[in-house]
Amino acid sequence: MAVLLLVAFIVLVLLSIPIGFALVGTAALAFVLGEELPLVIIPQQIVGGMDSFPMLAVPLFILAGFIMDIGGISRRLVTLAYSLVGHLHGGLGQVVVVAETFFAGVSGSTSAQAAVIGGIMIPQLVEKGYGRARATAIVGAACAMGIMIPPGIVMVVYGVIGNVSIGKLFAACLVPGLLMAIGLMCQIWWQAQRQGWPRGPRETWGTTARAVLAGALPLLLVVIVLGGIRLGLFTATEAAAVAVAYALLLGAFYRELSLRRLWGVLVRTAVLTGMVLFVVGAAKLLSWTLAVKQVPQTLAAALVELGGGDVGFLILTILVFVPLGAILEGVPAVVMLTPILLPIAKQLGIDPVHYGAVIVATQGISVFLPPVGVSLLVACSVGQVSPAEVARPIVPYLALLFAFTLLIAFVPEVVLFLPRLVGY
Repeated sequence: MAVLLLVAFIVLVLLSIPIGFALVGTAALAFVLGEELPLVIIPQQIVGGMDSFPMLAVPLFILAGFIMDIGGISRRLVTLAYSLVGHLHGGLGQVVVVAETFFAGVSGSTSAQAAVIGGIMIPQLVEKGYGRARATAIVGAACAMGIMIPPGIVMVVYGVIGNVSIGKLFAACLVPGLLMAIGLMCQIWWQAQRQGWPRGPRETWGTTARAVLAGALPLLLVVIVLGGIRLGLFTATEAAAVAVAYALLLGAFYRELSLRRLWGVLVRTAVLTGMVLFVVGAAKLLSWTLAVKQVPQTLAAALVELGGGDVGFLILTILVFVPLGAILEGVPAVVMLTPILLPIAKQLGIDPVHYGAVIVATQGISVFLPPVGVSLLVACSVGQVSPAEVARPIVPYLALLFAFTLLIAFVPEVVLFLPRLVGY
């Protein structure tokens, strides 16, 4: 049954059928019609998959990120990053990583981050002699890392699908995300010395202080979201609403918002949300189909018989998610595979939060995997280069992130340390 559904899904995707419709077609044609069940099951399962209060956090975080962009907040975060690390070897490359770390904390969409950070930084990198392919690769690698900085859409979707605490996921992914950022900065520093990339002048204390003051209010949002969830002041969904309200207040304070630009942001948010939620609903239909046929239980029994334990299963998870996430994009892959794989992980004694962090880190690599990663295509569009040109310079960065993903998989304390420290 699982093989039949997978083959049918791949065929539909290769025929350029949209992912959501491919999921519906796979589940409906291969099971509902085949078992002669009432067709009303199809809309019931689709609507049931979308009808979730925690899932409301997805469009709200998307909207907050878009408002941050048009409100001039992203530029202030880049200025802050330049003041802090622009004087290091490979200064502008270091700025990209730090700016993405800041911006990822106030935006949930990897593709949006690639568009915003790429639009600001790629022209500057090219002007300093990095080359368009290298500049795009650095932006892509930074955004691949940024998926681990909370809040993130993939974290929210995994938490909803797997019934895992979203606040705990946010706390669990923060430390690995910061370690990845430090690793990328060290790699860029080493490359800069070998390639002779320029470094900027060290900013004066006065300039740095002004940049810190300008960036403090946007960064305060991360503290409000994570602190509010941990203290029980609001849920993850309510935190997303707070993020939207805070972004609007900052945009009004900086006097860079207009009704026309805000309307455009609302339309973009609605389009992206409609795509994400329909995929979630369609995947719910597919996961229900698999559950009825007891596919997860069958796979779990087969894996236990084959041996390998939790280590083998984590390696299998990474090997499955990397190519599939590149084809499907992060959210559809998580929605499709989590109902199948998470019960197996629990049966093998893997903490669901730890497992979620492994999946999120893997998705960061997959969406920038040449030549088909969805977010890579966005970055290439901004950088005006082809995926083939970016493939060579981005591979060493992705290899480093893959090494960190293995660290996360095999050393659970890297993930679970902070949640335990704050009392989750």
